[in-house]
Amino acid sequence: MDAETAVDSDVDEGKEPTSHRVLIVSAAMGGGHLQISRELERRLLARGHEVLIADLNRLMLGPTGRWLERLYPWLVNRTPRLYEAIYQKFFRARQETGERVRVPVLLALPRLRRLIEHFRPHVVVSTYHLSALAVARLRGRGGLHCPAVTFITTFSVHSVWTHPDADLNVCISSEAAQEATRRSGGPAAVCGPVVRPDFDTPQADPEETRRAIGVPSDASIALVVAGSLGMGAIERAVTAIAAHPGWVPVVVCGRNEELRRRVERLRAGIVLGWVADMAGLMAAADVLVENAGGLSAKEALTCGLPVVTFRPITGHGRDDTEALARLGLTDIVMDEQGLLGTLDTLNREPRYRRDRVARGRALVTGDPARIIERMAEGRQVQTDSS
Repeated sequence: MDAETAVDSDVDEGKEPTSHRVLIVSAAMGGGHLQISRELERRLLARGHEVLIADLNRLMLGPTGRWLERLYPWLVNRTPRLYEAIYQKFFRARQETGERVRVPVLLALPRLRRLIEHFRPHVVVSTYHLSALAVARLRGRGGLHCPAVTFITTFSVHSVWTHPDADLNVCISSEAAQEATRRSGGPAAVCGPVVRPDFDTPQADPEETRRAIGVPSDASIALVVAGSLGMGAIERAVTAIAAHPGWVPVVVCGRNEELRRRVERLRAGIVLGWVADMAGLMAAADVLVENAGGLSAKEALTCGLPVVTFRPITGHGRDDTEALARLGLTDIVMDEQGLLGTLDTLNREPRYRRDRVARGRALVTGDPARIIERMAEGRQVQTDSS
């Protein structure tokens, strides 16, 4: 079911629910938030529940949401210093329940309230920080009569993610849970990163995958990603890796044709568009090179692929990768020499590599679908401090 259908149709008043209705409020700001929402949806559907995913940007009045979607990558790629200033003022600075970003939230509240009235969820889950703020505001003002759960999709926690009126924060690491509780004063549970199940047990044969994309059998693969929006210094990473003996950069551009054209102009390495079996590709790779600590990093950690962060993008990218580094899950390198040295270390020191892989796989500690289900039932949830 989509949000438009839910707004325009009523739920059967006389039917006793045999499952729970779960509303997930996300946003198409990059691909990660929505992909995590879809995986939560898959798990909840498998448990017999009804799920609706709504995009907060589409709930905002006027063109505000679409404008925000275009503005974000433009700021990061074209004016990183301006984006950093905005991030520090509106996301990092101490503020009273997100007051500095209240305008887009207020623009979404009327349609969000209407959606909730029609769908009548047993629990509302937010997977995007502005969504979390909007849902918690409704909860605190009596406009939401079921639990409000914030699923914090990132390893770092800024001030807009947390709100005292949220019933529960669900985090992907114990460190993030502690920070969420410190900021909100409310409880936090830990489940680890949420990725598709194929990243736990990739099915593709690594050697067949390497042959299919044209990588020599004696070469090491550096899988290079820059998110769905193609942000950061990806060309520098690709050029350096391609010139390093024994390594081949394989760049995944997804459906981002502009990024693909940029990388193809380098005439270096292997450039791929949309990859249906990303888990299989990761199983064939030796290292993931990324710049934001986003969904690709979480997928790599889950399937046992070491992560290296090259020149993290400003703002949240820097905060998330620094959180990853504190957990011993990535090396942050700022120049080509550091990047190539780290790649070689991960290949030549098996103990170091095994430790990195073990740390990543140890992150997954529970199923968030079960946590959400218990919240819908009004039952107690194991929290980080309980």
